[in-house]
Amino acid sequence: MLRATGSLFGLAYGDALGKPTEFLSVPEIVARYGHRGPQDLDGDPALVTDDTQMALAVAWALVDAQPTEGRPWSAATLEPPLRQRFLAWARSPQNNRAPGQTCLRACAALEDGYRWQRATVSGSKGCVPTCG
Repeated sequence: MLRATGSLFGLAYGDALGKPTEFLSVPEIVARYGHRGPQDLDGDPALVTDDTQMALAVAWALVDAQPTEGRPWSAATLEPPLRQRFLAWARSPQNNRAPGQTCLRACAALEDGYRWQRATVSGSKGCVPTCG
């Protein structure tokens, strides 16, 4: 559990560090921050993006779906808590960090009861054609 926590902390730190560059081109990043990119966190507290929020939703779903004797992890055991965590994220007032339309549409479809494969917005900018 300690390694997972450290991994998530590293993900969040890197996400917060890179947040100011998220929609910039490489030349714009270099012009603003130099070749090494941002070196300090922006804000107090520094905020993560929707990417970290969704990664945390996945992490919590894995905790919720922990395997037990006779009930190993599977798509069937992971799907309900993952759906629940993504829908909670989609409804959260903290979901104010420029989430993509692909994610929001997929969450809306999940809320309407669509299966994962149908909820996916296949071929969108945020999803390669093999997603769905």
